Amino acid sequence: MSGARAKQASERSRHPTEVRRQLIVEAARSVIAERGLFATSVRDIAAAGDVSIGTVTYHFTGIADILAEVLVGEMDSFYAPVIAAATAAPDGRAALAEIVDGFIASTPRAREHWVLWLDFWTLSAHDPGHASRQSEIYQRWHADVQAVFERGRADGSLRPDSAEDAIAEFMAIFDGNAAQAYLPGADLRPAEARKRLHRWIDRLPREAPRAGEPAGQAG
Repeated sequence: MSGARAKQASERSRHPTEVRRQLIVEAARSVIAERGLFATSVRDIAAAGDVSIGTVTYHFTGIADILAEVLVGEMDSFYAPVIAAATAAPDGRAALAEIVDGFIASTPRAREHWVLWLDFWTLSAHDPGHASRQSEIYQRWHADVQAVFERGRADGSLRPDSAEDAIAEFMAIFDGNAAQAYLPGADLRPAEARKRLHRWIDRLPREAPRAGEPAGQAG
C-alpha cells in the first residue's frame, strides 16, 4: 500500500464523484487481494485510497458492494485482454490454449484476480444479489468458451463428439484447477494446472486434414 501522505479534506473535494469512486475501487482491489475480503475493513480501504471513511460509505453500502464493483473492473482489465488474445489465435484449439495460459498464469496479477473471485464466490453462496451478478458474468464466460469451440469446429481444430458436453467439461475442469491452484499453500501450482488443462485439450479430437493441408486447417 502507498506510503503517500493522507490528503486534506480540501484536496479530496477537488476530485469529481466518479474519480473518488474509482480511487476507492482501486484501493479496495489491492487491499482485498492482499488481505482477503473478511480481513478488510472500510477503514483499511479508506486509508489505502486516501479518502475519508465517510466518502467510502457514501459511495458503497459495504465491503461486499465494493468487491462487486472491483470485479466489474476485473472483467475489463484482466478478463477482456485474455479473450482478445484468444480471438487473435490462429484457430480454435490455439484459442483454447490461450485461455488456459492467460487466465491460469504464474503471475501475481493472475493470483490477485483469482483470490478476488474466490472471495466473491463465497459471498454469492449467501446473497441472491451477488449470486445474480455472478451468474451474469458466468454466462459471458460460457458464451466466450462456446465461441471458441464453434470456431474450432469450423476450422477443424476442435471436433468433439458433443460440443455441449465438451464445453461443460472444460469449464468444470478449468474452474476446479484454478480454484485449487491459487489457494494459499496449495500443493497444486498454476503451472501444473495449466499442464493438466493442456493435456485435456490435447485429447480433444480434431478433423483429419485433407492431403497436402496443414493440421488444424481442415473444414
